[in-house]
Amino acid sequence: MAVTHEIEWKFAVEETFTLPAFDGVRGVASVADRDERHLDAVYYDTDDLRLARNRLTLRRREGGADEGWHLKIPAADGARDEIGRPLGEPSQIPPELLDLVAVRLRGARLRPVVSITTVRRTRRLRDAAGHDLVEVADDRVNARTMGERTIVSRWREVELEVLDPAGVDVLPAASKALHRAGARPSPSPSKLQRALALAVDLGAPDVQPGPARLTAADSAARVVHAYLAEHTAALLDRDPAVRVDAPEAVHDMRVAARRLRSTIQTFRPLFDPERAAAIEAGLREIGDVLGRPRDAEVQLARFAGELAGQPVDLVFGPVAARLQEALLGERLRSREEALAYLRGERYLGFVETLLAFVADAAAGQTERARRPAGTVLAKPVGKADRRLTRRVDRARRATAGSDRDAAYHGARKAAKRLRYACELMIPVHGGAAAKLAREAKRVQDTLGEHQDCVVAQTRLREFAVAANLAGESSFTYGLLAGDERARAAATRAAFDATWAQASRPRHRHWLRG
Repeated sequence: MAVTHEIEWKFAVEETFTLPAFDGVRGVASVADRDERHLDAVYYDTDDLRLARNRLTLRRREGGADEGWHLKIPAADGARDEIGRPLGEPSQIPPELLDLVAVRLRGARLRPVVSITTVRRTRRLRDAAGHDLVEVADDRVNARTMGERTIVSRWREVELEVLDPAGVDVLPAASKALHRAGARPSPSPSKLQRALALAVDLGAPDVQPGPARLTAADSAARVVHAYLAEHTAALLDRDPAVRVDAPEAVHDMRVAARRLRSTIQTFRPLFDPERAAAIEAGLREIGDVLGRPRDAEVQLARFAGELAGQPVDLVFGPVAARLQEALLGERLRSREEALAYLRGERYLGFVETLLAFVADAAAGQTERARRPAGTVLAKPVGKADRRLTRRVDRARRATAGSDRDAAYHGARKAAKRLRYACELMIPVHGGAAAKLAREAKRVQDTLGEHQDCVVAQTRLREFAVAANLAGESSFTYGLLAGDERARAAATRAAFDATWAQASRPRHRHWLRG
C-alpha cells in the first residue's frame, strides 16, 4: 500500500488577501503558472468523531490529479502520512483503509460528517533546474456538516506543501513571505477540523496528555499518568504505521509497549494490583507478537552486512541466499501473525482496557499515588537502580557460557527499566534524572549489542547445522559465528568502562533526597 509523507503548512488569510510573488524566496528560481482545480470531498467519521479527535481524516474526494479515497494519519515527526485508494462507490469505504483505523474505531461505525467543496488555485515554486519544490495552494472553501445539525461555513486559506525533499528548506522563507503579506498560521490543522469546530465540541483524544509542566509538588499519580499517556498515545499512533509496514513502525510500537510495561512494573505500588497485572500481561503480549518480525528483520540486516564484509574467497556455498530465504520467510510469516493479532477482538478489547487504566491513573488508584511526587517516586527508582547494580555484579561474577550470557541479558533489562523510570522523573528532578537516564541508556546499548552477538551465534549455529544436513559447506557460518563471539568479548571488555562511569554515586544524589 503506497504511503505519501505529507509535509504542509497551513495559513489563514482574509478574502482580500493577495499572494506574494515568491520571486525573492531563497532557493526559488521560478514560479510556475497558476492552475485552478475544483475539489469535492466528503469526510467520514463516527458519531463521536473518534478519527477527528485523534488527528485522523478519512475522505472521498473527486477532482484533481489525486482524486480518490484518502486517509491521513499522524506521523512520528509531527507531519502526516497519506494513504490513497481509487474512488470506487461513495458508500463503500475501502477495507484497507478501514483496517488502518480499526484501533480508533474499535467497532464503531463510520458515516459522512462533512462535505467540503474547494476551489484551489495553485502555483509551484521551482529550483534553478526546473524541479518543483513546493506547491502553494490558495483555497476558497465551502463546508457543510452532515447530521442532525447542519452548519454551513466559508473561508479562505493558503497551504504550502512540500513536493520534493529539497522543498523542506524552502518552507521557512516561503512562510515569511506569506507572513509579510498578511497571512497567519491556521488555527486548525485541517479543513475538517475547522468545519467541525464550528458545529460541535470535538472532545478529547483517546489519550488525554498530562499537564505541560509538572513539579515535585504534583501528585505521583499525575506525574506517572503523564508518562503513561505519552506512550499510550505513541502506541496507538504507530498501529496504522505497522499495518502499512512503515519503516521502524514495529520497533516504535514495541518500544511504546515496553515503556508502559516497565513503568507499571517499577511503580507497581501506585496501581490497583489486579488491573496492573492485566495491563502488564497485555503489553507483554503485544511486545512478543511484534518482536518476532522485528527480530527477523534485524538479524537479516545484521548478517547481510557482516557477510558483505567478508572476502569473497571465504564465502562457501549459497550463504546469502540461505540467510535471505530463512529470515525473510520468518519475517513475512511472523508479520502476518502480528497483523492477525492486531485485527483480532483480543487486541482491540485490550486497547479499551488500557485506555481506561491510563485515564484512571491520573486521579490515583491508591492512596500513595495521591501523595506528592517528590516524596513518593524516588524510592521505586532507587529500587530499580539497586536491581541494576545487583544484576551487573552477578553477570561479572558468572562463569563463562550461557549462564553469563543470561546474566548480562538480565542486567540489560534492568538498565532499560531504570532508564525509563528516570525519564519519567525528569519533570520532578530535571537534569539530574536526565543524566542518570542517559547513563542507563549507555549501559542498555552496550549490553544490547552483547545480547545481539549472543543471539547471532545461536542462529548461525542453526544455519551451520542445516547446511551440513543439506550437504553444503558450513565454513562461512562458522566464520561469522567466530566474529560474533569475538565481538561479544570486546563488548564485555568495553562494558567495564561504561559501568565505571554509569555507577558513579554522583549520578544518584537525587535518589537519596
